[in-house]
Amino acid sequence: MARSEIKPAYLISGDDEAKIDAALARLRDRAEREGGPGALESFGAPDGQGAPDIEALVAAMSTMSLTASRRYLLADRLERLDAPRISALADALPSRPPDVTIVLIERRGGASGRPSRARSRALGELTNGIESAGGEVISYSAPKARDLPNRLVAMARRKGLELAPEAARMLVDRMGESTLRLSNELERLALWAGAEGRVSLADLEDMVADTSEEAAWTVSDALIARDRRGAMRGSERLLTQGQSVTPIVYQAAKRLREAHAALLDIEAGVAQREVESSLPMHPYAAKLLVRRLRGRSPAEIRVATCAVADLEWWSRGGSDYPDDVALSLTVRRATGAGAGED
Repeated sequence: MARSEIKPAYLISGDDEAKIDAALARLRDRAEREGGPGALESFGAPDGQGAPDIEALVAAMSTMSLTASRRYLLADRLERLDAPRISALADALPSRPPDVTIVLIERRGGASGRPSRARSRALGELTNGIESAGGEVISYSAPKARDLPNRLVAMARRKGLELAPEAARMLVDRMGESTLRLSNELERLALWAGAEGRVSLADLEDMVADTSEEAAWTVSDALIARDRRGAMRGSERLLTQGQSVTPIVYQAAKRLREAHAALLDIEAGVAQREVESSLPMHPYAAKLLVRRLRGRSPAEIRVATCAVADLEWWSRGGSDYPDDVALSLTVRRATGAGAGED
């Protein structure tokens, strides 16, 4: 979105959350420069969890503004819309007044499976409508996991920060593959190090472990060890900090996949040192994971994995369980708690 020219409509999609949020921040800055605070009208769900209110967005397109020379209307989280609502949005685009810019964002980071044929067709209609109106369709794809450390090093360099490659690798291991989380953590490191600063592996070990991330890793490791009380304590800690179940789902699923692969190698007779070196994480973290696997079986890890998969489904609208109930059920199943146990 160049400052000199604003287009009538944008569709920003992809799984690179950091780039999507950066583009959204640039748009918000421009809207507020032109129209003051709140000039970017958002039609997202009030709780931040549901689909955007497309009916309200379509109605707002034709509403006149007596203050701003250009109006900016935002609908984030298009991935939560069904095909009929996407089609309704595509049908409304041709009637957009010339002083309105429509910004649509579809985040694909949490998408599972292929979209339905009807939804793909509706998205195609929306894309064609935006391009026909002189708008722009932008796609941001997240880098592969193996490329993330090099990307972090390059991003740090642009901020005037020297990030050691081994520190970048550990950052990915600890924070996960979310480009948004990694970008936010890099901002914190840049502030800590200052201009022309340097962050080494030792520095990183002291700085990156914020309490929510520590709690998510605690839950993941406790599930592997079948430590029900430890997993419950970590879950409660996350909830009291206002966190959703998403960090638990991501970290636990990732850790359980790694644990299952390591167990299969161990049962096949692979030496412990080789198993540790094959794991995509910091050597110390790999050593701790293999240690926690003592006495565990692949079947137990599969049970825990299925429990976490159900938690993800529940958190995406598959049930009416509140977060605390969903977490409790998941921990009990993943750690092998039987009926009547507390």
